Amino acid sequence: MDPGNFEEELSYNSSDEVSDQLAEYTLEGKWQKVVKMYNKVPACHTAMINGSVGTALHVAVDLDEEDVVYDLVNAVIGHRHEVKIKALEMVNDRGDTPLHVAASRGFAKICRWIIGTKNERIYLVSRKNKHGETPLFGAAINWKKQAFAYLSKVSGHSAPLQDLVRHNGDTILHCAIRREYFDLAVIIVHYYDFLSTHKNKEGFTPLKLLATRPSAFKSATKLSWWKRILYHCILVEPLDPVKQMNANLGKILDNPKSDKVDYPKNYATLYDFFARSFSVIALFGKMPSTKNQHDSENPSFKKCTIELGTPRVGLFPPNYETSQQFIRSAYVHTLGLSGVGSGGVPTDMKVETDMYNVYSQYKQGETSELGWLEGENKTDVDDKKTVERSQTMKKESDQLAEEEKIDKKETAFLVAARNGIVEMVNEMLYRIPSVIHNTNSKKENVLLVAVLNRQPLVVQCLKTKMQSKPEVWNNLILTVDEDESTMLHLAAYAPGGDKPWQIAGSALQMVWDIKWFQYIKGLVPQHFSFRSDKKGKTAGDIFEETHKELIEESGEWLKDTSESCSVVAALVAGVSFTAANSIPGGTDDQGRPNLEGKPAFDVFAIASLVGLCFSVTGLIMFLTILTSRKQAKDFRRDLPLKLLLGLSSLFVSIAAMIVSFCTGHFFLLSHGYKTVLYPIYAATFFPVTFYAVAQFPLYFDLLTAILTTVPQSSDKGDKL
Repeated sequence: MDPGNFEEELSYNSSDEVSDQLAEYTLEGKWQKVVKMYNKVPACHTAMINGSVGTALHVAVDLDEEDVVYDLVNAVIGHRHEVKIKALEMVNDRGDTPLHVAASRGFAKICRWIIGTKNERIYLVSRKNKHGETPLFGAAINWKKQAFAYLSKVSGHSAPLQDLVRHNGDTILHCAIRREYFDLAVIIVHYYDFLSTHKNKEGFTPLKLLATRPSAFKSATKLSWWKRILYHCILVEPLDPVKQMNANLGKILDNPKSDKVDYPKNYATLYDFFARSFSVIALFGKMPSTKNQHDSENPSFKKCTIELGTPRVGLFPPNYETSQQFIRSAYVHTLGLSGVGSGGVPTDMKVETDMYNVYSQYKQGETSELGWLEGENKTDVDDKKTVERSQTMKKESDQLAEEEKIDKKETAFLVAARNGIVEMVNEMLYRIPSVIHNTNSKKENVLLVAVLNRQPLVVQCLKTKMQSKPEVWNNLILTVDEDESTMLHLAAYAPGGDKPWQIAGSALQMVWDIKWFQYIKGLVPQHFSFRSDKKGKTAGDIFEETHKELIEESGEWLKDTSESCSVVAALVAGVSFTAANSIPGGTDDQGRPNLEGKPAFDVFAIASLVGLCFSVTGLIMFLTILTSRKQAKDFRRDLPLKLLLGLSSLFVSIAAMIVSFCTGHFFLLSHGYKTVLYPIYAATFFPVTFYAVAQFPLYFDLLTAILTTVPQSSDKGDKL
């Protein structure tokens, strides 16, 4: 179409043809023509491109066409003088207005243009889509920081409760915790603290939902050794909600021009370096010091630091954190490329103290659920569809809760204990001591829940906390559930179903279970060993019945491992015996070695003897394992100790065999090849090193299982 005849052609087209042309120009990205149509034909403002994308303004917002959106909004405003503008309230098939789309995509500037620089159209902030989500809600669940900060600022950080809750009862705080936006959760608690005690339709408070996120806490996360090192290398500064919100707002609000120079972030460090250098030179009289002089182009170090917002860490320079971040990043990538492991570290977020001030949720009969959600007007067709969608979401949520086997009567304290979150258990015990007596629908208290879910850290924490109150501790120990099961009964059950193994390997898991059973047995009275539940079973009976399959698997694993290692040990013993009887250099007439007294020969003789002795020792240990009964009590100490001794002997014998070979081979070549031989000998130790590295996790787990009284979980027991 010729742009010169654009207006003339529009005047002759019907409304349907104009809508078709608008859709064509919009989908093809011909935004100049779209803007002209918006300026000349007001009907275009509410014309739908199609149900899924909405109007042309929806499409422009979704594609982040800032200039186009600015022109389209001005065109709409120019033709409408009433307070509410229908074009800005048009929705797509999801019920989203253009402001919903901009907020959920994080386009803060577009949000500002739609609402108005003076908040002329602030009523749009309260519009909800078909799921009951406002633009502020959309920005929160997608954690679009700038858009959330702006919309919250527009509402004066005091949005009403109905704007912060969607139809299934979830607040923005529920969604932030569920999606693990913990920095957003801290900000929400600061500005909207009344959401801390709100329950959704499933009866979950934000605190209870947080207790279902063990990955957010160090105590409930199983980390490998290199991840634990990395975890302690990370410096996490406390989050300042006000500072964070102001920083996000500063990126979108037009700041007045100032005479301040926009220095780079590391300018303060660079200036400090030169300033200190000049000060040192000035001490020797080489150059006058400029310490007390003021220069507008070169601000003082203190001023620059404040303006840049870069805090100093102790005696380290302001960019220390950046340097440390680079080192950590390089460390992680190096480990990833080398195949050591992958994955992140737990956030270990410190929740604001207001989150724990939820005494009202423990009162019987008190809830903070919204009454207006139950009293929706069902006469309107749109409202009926909304209720149907809400019911569908409710059913899905109930199915999810059923699948996860979450007891709706469990308090946040019991959920935290079930997931092994010691930080939450400690904090809630400190703030609400009465939670120690909370029980779930099966009448299980916190100690029974922790034992059933194999959380030794929680049990130890409760034991330490209750040292000053022995009577309370005794009451917790003596409590039984609705099946008359004691702590010892619950500790006797084998892992299965949704209960993950605490350590890798069936044999080691068996050792862990026995250790766990013995540890709990030491906490309860002696007569608990003979006490029966409703089914007439003692704890010992339950342990034997539930561990039959695990005992068989453990026995098979030990048998296969011992057979393989015994073959290797026998070969090493044969090689070591042959090497010990083959004396390098021969003997003299009296039978004494000709090379006696030389260091290499002495090393050869000692290594051959060590290799023979340890290989025979390892062979005997493995044969002993093969002939053992492999009953449950044998896995407590006998079999793990034999396996540990056998593996250690095998490793030492292999290393000694290689040493004896290298020292014996040293006499076969001229000493002129020393520079070549040493690297070759070093390379021969690579298989031994590889074997040691590969077997170290098993060796370490065996050693830990034997020496520790309270079993600890290993990261190797995690599911994929």
